[in-house]
Amino acid sequence: MKILLINPPQTFCLDSEPPAGSLPLGLLYLAAVLDKTGYKVEILDAFMTTSLSQKNSDTINVGMSFDQIEAEIYRRKPDIVGISGPFTSQIGNTLKVSEIAKKINPNVLTVVGGPHISTVPQEFLEEAKTVDIAVIGEGEYALLEIVECFEGKKLLSDILGIAYRQNGSVIINDKRPFLENLDELPYPAYHLVDMEHYLTNKIGYRSFQKRAVPMVTSRGCPFNCCFCSIHLHMGKKFRAHSAQYVLNHIQHVVDKYNVKNIFFEDDNLTFDLRRFELICNDLIERKIKIGWETPNGVRADRLDVSLLKKMKKSGVASVFVGVESGDQEILDKVICKNLDLNRVVEFAKNAKQIGLKTGAFYIIGFPGEKKENMQRTVDFALMLKRKYDVGMHLFTATPTYGTRLYEQCKKNGYLETELSWSSLGSSARQPLGHSLIHTDDFAPQEVKEIAKQAIKKYKRLLLINNIKNPKKTLQTVYRQPHLFGIYLKNLFS
Repeated sequence: MKILLINPPQTFCLDSEPPAGSLPLGLLYLAAVLDKTGYKVEILDAFMTTSLSQKNSDTINVGMSFDQIEAEIYRRKPDIVGISGPFTSQIGNTLKVSEIAKKINPNVLTVVGGPHISTVPQEFLEEAKTVDIAVIGEGEYALLEIVECFEGKKLLSDILGIAYRQNGSVIINDKRPFLENLDELPYPAYHLVDMEHYLTNKIGYRSFQKRAVPMVTSRGCPFNCCFCSIHLHMGKKFRAHSAQYVLNHIQHVVDKYNVKNIFFEDDNLTFDLRRFELICNDLIERKIKIGWETPNGVRADRLDVSLLKKMKKSGVASVFVGVESGDQEILDKVICKNLDLNRVVEFAKNAKQIGLKTGAFYIIGFPGEKKENMQRTVDFALMLKRKYDVGMHLFTATPTYGTRLYEQCKKNGYLETELSWSSLGSSARQPLGHSLIHTDDFAPQEVKEIAKQAIKKYKRLLLINNIKNPKKTLQTVYRQPHLFGIYLKNLFS
């Protein structure tokens, strides 16, 4: 029996930032559990396997063409096809891959998992006629049991955390308990992919660091931001690998694959400060020559000056934080972030003094905001850039299924269009995409215009910094030649 796990191509607005592609970490964890149990597993990364792209009128598809994917599935002849469904905005590509698999072999078992499916399994299976089983929540052991069911060793009705069809109706089994001991998971199945391809290819944020891999050391989020759906598929309880596991994992990829940089993609890397400090301390004590970053963002109010210094000593190359809004009232009453903006400024000031590269995430266009609130966020972001050189990463609010933001928009008629994977695909929080929310206080085009002007002002600040620091700019371009085009674009835009 052969299992093929597929990472589908992805679609982006033409005006959006380059795709932040990397190792298909979720699939590698699934494959590791199956491989450890003795099953034959292959991975087809149709997103990052190739740098091919196809432009349409207002979007760009990145990765393999569907004809290429069809040829690969036909050649590999799998019995089970597992397909990643990472974001609602990309579900159309996931469905297309399942259609191709069934076209080649109607008897192949198609399984799909991911955040979108975990949030709306009933609606997903009602639409996805070529998907046999949907995995809800963590998938490592659910998929293992599905494979065992395919062999006749289990019944579908006994597998927790899945949805499937029976006599034309969608059946949703009881939830699967979340893994309490993450250390029982094997390392991702790096040996099943061409690691050199991922470590040397230049797509997305990996182009900014040499020989970089993503790593997730914890799961779950106890916080309650209105726009976030993390707790819907990973739970509210914070669960984490031990510091020892994390350090051994880092040592493994450094020794075996000559990895030079780690992207910690946790949702709450610094939630358990004792564990996080142990990781930093061990990196220092073991003298592991590694750079690391936090591209998903961490909380600014968890990082005092002492910890920032320790992070720098342990190899941190940049620190990204989630700010969301530059208006304290919106943070408190609308987003429910429970974050003091004074702590953000304190973090930015300390990081600059220490010499750390920083960036911050912001979101505008929430119900309850007025245009002046959005402008305060923009002004706050630009202030942090001017004073402390904090990078601005601005997005528009997206009402993802299952979130309080979605429920509020649906209840009050704030949705600009009927929510679907295709409508989310044109937004996906992209600042110059199509906003999906309108209220009495703002229209989608007004949000887009505020974002457009903010990005224009931000590019001017980037240009000023480049002019003020020509030596640093030339050194950066020398190390990363692909940035030269970005500098020219900022110069003439």
